[in-house]
Amino acid sequence: MTSAIAELFDKITAEPGLGRSLDHEGSANYAVQKTLIKVATDHFVRFGYRRANIAEIALAAGIGKGTIYLHFENKRELFLSCLIAEERELLPQLEIIENFPEEERLRAFLEVTFSFALTASLTRALLSRRQDFAALIEEIDATILKNQDEKFTEYVINKLISPVTHNLDTDDKKTIANVVNLVTLAIGYLPEMAFDLPKQEIRTDDFVKTLAMIIDQGIKNT
Repeated sequence: MTSAIAELFDKITAEPGLGRSLDHEGSANYAVQKTLIKVATDHFVRFGYRRANIAEIALAAGIGKGTIYLHFENKRELFLSCLIAEERELLPQLEIIENFPEEERLRAFLEVTFSFALTASLTRALLSRRQDFAALIEEIDATILKNQDEKFTEYVINKLISPVTHNLDTDDKKTIANVVNLVTLAIGYLPEMAFDLPKQEIRTDDFVKTLAMIIDQGIKNT
C-alpha cells in the first residue's frame, strides 16, 4: 500500500514545470538520467543555477550536449529534477514516520526535515545564493508553486498537526504549518560555520533535536 507522503510526492512531482522524476529503473533511459542527475547536481552546487552550463555538464557526464535535451527540456527542468532526486531521499524516513503513534509523528517529522535542510547540498546551495533562488522562482509559474505549497500544507495539517491539537481552527493550523515551512527554509540559510566553531559544544544533530522538541511542545501546548 502506497504511503500518504509517497502519494503526495508523486502528485507534486507530476505537476508540469517542476522538473521530472527519473524513468523506471528498468528502462533504457534510467542509467543515463541517473548519471546526468549526479553530475548536474555537483555542477549546480559548485557554480549555482545561473552560472551553470549545460555543455559543461554534458562533458563531465561523458555525453553530447544534445543528449541532455533528449531527457530534460532545458536547464531549469534539469535543475528541478536534481532537486526532486535529492528530496526523494527523504521518502523512506517519512514513510516510516507515518507509522509512528500520532503523538510522536510531528517531532520525528521536524527532526528529519530540519536535518535535511542542513545537509541537502543542492537545496542549501540554492538558498545560499539569493539571486539564483530569485531567478529560478521567476521562471516557474506562480500557480504551480501555490498548488504545491497548498498540497504540502494540507498533508502537514492532516497527518501531523490535527492529531495533536484540539483547540485550533483551520486558519490557526495553516499558520502553524506555514511557520514550520519558514523555519525549515531559515535553517537552510544557516552557514556551516555555525556548527564548526572552535570548542563549540552544540552539534548539528543536537541543534535539530532541540529545535524540533521546542516546536513540537509549543504546538501541542497551544
